[in-house]
Amino acid sequence: MSDIFDHPDLRDPSWERKLKQETRRSRWRRNRRRVAILLAVAVVGAGGAYLYASQPEQQNTPPSAQPQATVATTPTTMQTRAKVDLTQPFAGTPAAGWSDGEAGVVVPAATPLNGFTAKQVTDALTKARQAFITANLDSGRLHDHNPEPLAALFAKDAQAPLRTETAYRVRIAAGFKLLPAPPKVNGTLTAQLGEKGELVIKANFSVAYAFDVDDLGKIRDAMDIVAVYRVESHYVFLDGKQFPSTSRGMWPGAWQSYFYSIACGPFREGLLAPAYSERRTVPGVGDPEDGRKKAFDPNLPMATEDTC
Repeated sequence: MSDIFDHPDLRDPSWERKLKQETRRSRWRRNRRRVAILLAVAVVGAGGAYLYASQPEQQNTPPSAQPQATVATTPTTMQTRAKVDLTQPFAGTPAAGWSDGEAGVVVPAATPLNGFTAKQVTDALTKARQAFITANLDSGRLHDHNPEPLAALFAKDAQAPLRTETAYRVRIAAGFKLLPAPPKVNGTLTAQLGEKGELVIKANFSVAYAFDVDDLGKIRDAMDIVAVYRVESHYVFLDGKQFPSTSRGMWPGAWQSYFYSIACGPFREGLLAPAYSERRTVPGVGDPEDGRKKAFDPNLPMATEDTC
């Protein structure tokens, strides 16, 4: 591994201790307090279209950020009662024009950043990209829930919470499977500096998943089978001789997310299931239109208003 963290402004081994302490505090908070789940329900006509959203608790204290690139303005308009075609499951949704799977997670051209070379920045972007794909797009991991491929990408001392905390990765609920169509992806990877001058990669994305269904009679429109995951995650890089070998590498930083058009029951168990599997007739608190826009547009802030 290149010395991504062997930087003239970063010679303080206490930063490693801080990361470990914040990870432990974060795990304690998460075990003490239930993950928040957000719900927005829009009733349309007699049947109703159900729109769900959720936001896991933030994982670690976010590093201070530099000015960031933004995603191009994202269409958020939904076709009313869009006809469902399982061969084109995203048709009629704002995700229809997004990139397919891994192709949507692009490593941008890197430039030197406050003493880090362009190569060091590119290496960090590439590692963060692989972690994002493994956590959120790898079909095998989505269904088998094996945390090891993701944990193995991080520094040894950072791996324990990645094995136990489900908020770091998407898990499909038992009894459901995704359609062959790859998830649709929209967002950016951005290199920035943390509070100690460390190199941090921010992943800011919306991901849409299309679920299979055995009976189209259960489906009212496309969003009954399409679930959207809005996530903003930070990947912190430690390297250099001032850190123990077990601490060198990638660490999870600040991590927040928001789910839309899902079943709330499975999500309470950290699992993702389609909206059609859990019909509700009681409207949630808040504006469902606002929740939809925030789910589909990575430029907008995370939704935080509603609960199941």
